Amino acid sequence: MIDYFHGMNNPSKELSKNIRVLRKQHGWTQTDLSKKLGCSQETITLYEKNIRKPSADLIPIIAKIFGVSVDQLYNLKENLQSTGKDKNPKLWKKFEQIEQLPPSDKRAVFKMVDGLLTQRRQATR
Repeated sequence: MIDYFHGMNNPSKELSKNIRVLRKQHGWTQTDLSKKLGCSQETITLYEKNIRKPSADLIPIIAKIFGVSVDQLYNLKENLQSTGKDKNPKLWKKFEQIEQLPPSDKRAVFKMVDGLLTQRRQATR
């Protein structure tokens, strides 16, 4: 049999665990995630305990909410290291908020960050 899930024992169990891990890394409660998905907090509990599986059409939506691919949602261990989201969830939450800003506000934030980084580089020389 071809191993489509890269050695995972139970893709459904991995998905449940990864939903919980990503939710916590984003600093969200189950209620926060349920509001984003338009379902009840109890449904999130069932997903995280692997009692109920999200429908196939909901999987890409969950992945998008967390900012990961569907592959990453199922195979989180390999991909979390590359995202850095496990290092500082508050920072990533701010990035998500910045993504929602209008383009002119995003440019202003980028200019401020670039200015701070330039100052830091010059100070460490």
